[in-house]
Order: sequence, then structure tokens, then C-alpha cells
Amino acid sequence: MSEEKKILEMIEKGQISSQEGMELLEALRGVEEEVKSYEKTITEEPKLEPKFLKIRVVTEKGETKVNVNIPLKIIKALGGILPHANNLIPENVQDKMEDKGINLNKIDFDQILQALELGELEETTLLDVEVNDEKDGNTQVKIYVE
Repeated sequence: MSEEKKILEMIEKGQISSQEGMELLEALRGVEEEVKSYEKTITEEPKLEPKFLKIRVVTEKGETKVNVNIPLKIIKALGGILPHANNLIPENVQDKMEDKGINLNKIDFDQILQALELGELEETTLLDVEVNDEKDGNTQVKIYVE
């Protein structure tokens, strides 16, 4: 027998007043909502806190030009290493990125990382661009946290 039905029977038998029954029903509904919320929380996948900033530059031939993993704690401790990320990208690729309107020096990565840390952003890819370079063909530049 459901809890609600038990409460209604208690009212019917005169064991409790209708006002007391209403209070019990409202309390029961509140508990049920808390249980549902708790069940939803424990069944959701836990969000993993990003630990590394990763910079990858790979040519269509599969040649890795850049493969850098920097712990986010180090970035915070040094304060401002990301504006120098442009120095890790080959110059010919930087030129092609700038032709597409992308200049890493103008992106505030520290602000983006702070938003990630605060849980304000769900997307962990900060930059993912493919440029066609005469020397290496299509080259993918990807900066993300993981």
C-alpha cells in the first residue's frame, strides 16, 4: 500500500485530522522529490576535472609537429604561459591561421581556463582548426584540456 493511501485511510478512520493529513502528504512529496534528485545525482556520470592543457599540431601525413601536455596547476602557478602558445605553432601554420582570422595572441586562454575550472564551460576544446599548408598539406592545430 502506498504511503499516500495510508495517510488517506488514517484521515478516514479519524486517527488524524484532514489538516494533519495534508501536512503529511506535503512532507511525503518533498521527501520523494529529494529522493528523485539524489537518484539523478548518483546516476549521472561524474564530471572529471581537467588536469592538462594539450597542444597538438598534426599534418595530414600523420606527422606530429607539436605534442605538448602542460599541467593546469603549472599554468596557474606560472601565470600566463598560454599567451606564448603561439610560439609552439610552426610559423607557416600560424600564417595560415591568421589568414583565417585566428591569432592565438588575441585569445584570452587564462579567462577560458578559469571558466572551465568554475564549471561555466562544458566544452574542453579551446581551439580546433585545420589549415592547408603548401609544405605539409592539411595541418590540424588543436588546443584542449583533458
